Amino acid sequence: MAKTRVHGERINGSCECGLAGTNRRIVGGTTVQPHQYPWLVSLMLGPKLHCGGAIITDLHVLTAGHCITFGVHYRDLTVYVGMHDRLDGKYQILHVGYGLKHPHFTSNAVRDINDIAVLTLDMRLKFSDRVRPICLPSEDLEFSGLPLTVAGWGKTRQGALTSSRYLLETKVQIVEMKKCSKSSIYKDNLVTDTMMCAYSLGKDACQGDSGGPLFSKHWKTGNKKWYLVGIVSWGIDCAKPDFPGVYTVVSKYISWIKQQTKDGYYCK
Repeated sequence: MAKTRVHGERINGSCECGLAGTNRRIVGGTTVQPHQYPWLVSLMLGPKLHCGGAIITDLHVLTAGHCITFGVHYRDLTVYVGMHDRLDGKYQILHVGYGLKHPHFTSNAVRDINDIAVLTLDMRLKFSDRVRPICLPSEDLEFSGLPLTVAGWGKTRQGALTSSRYLLETKVQIVEMKKCSKSSIYKDNLVTDTMMCAYSLGKDACQGDSGGPLFSKHWKTGNKKWYLVGIVSWGIDCAKPDFPGVYTVVSKYISWIKQQTKDGYYCK
């Protein structure tokens, strides 16, 4: 363990988490400046975009549990790191050495509960302006009322045949559970302790964005660092009024995440 951490510190010892790049499944989104969000990764199933994910240590990516379920094994996935344009080839391709979804992950035809998974990469990342981890939030950080960002290479509208070439982002806000439960299908499937709803009119995550991060800055750290608030989990269609996107609340799983990532190096 000590040797592993020394190795991590030698490579990434001065790193900070949650810093946007110096360059300054999304509906209603705008193109992100290249490498603006250096924690974003795409999980590929062969040539096809399968899910998104976020770097949290030099060895680990956080994604949704359903991304390694339903016939997809973690060994089937490749991880594209440091990517902006899916066609330019200027990114690193890694493999997943191990993948573990939450032990209490369950699913039905609509929703996934405890929809979170840790992927362990087959080699350590060297952090740079293009590749950097996002910060994990503490439970006392409250993000209600703050602008949240969701980003990914997913489809730009319901039923689209192809995913986005460039990384897209859109801004959403947390929707109160009472409002999110307006539809009976949501009311019957929401787990209020570990799920959150977020939406803005005409803006949402979509197919291919699953597992990707919902993230925000916070005034407690001077609005300088970005925190991983949620993981894209499920929803009905894309950007449909009264059917917001549902996200796994990351802060509810911090102890489990830390337990699975002991061999990774966390930036401060």
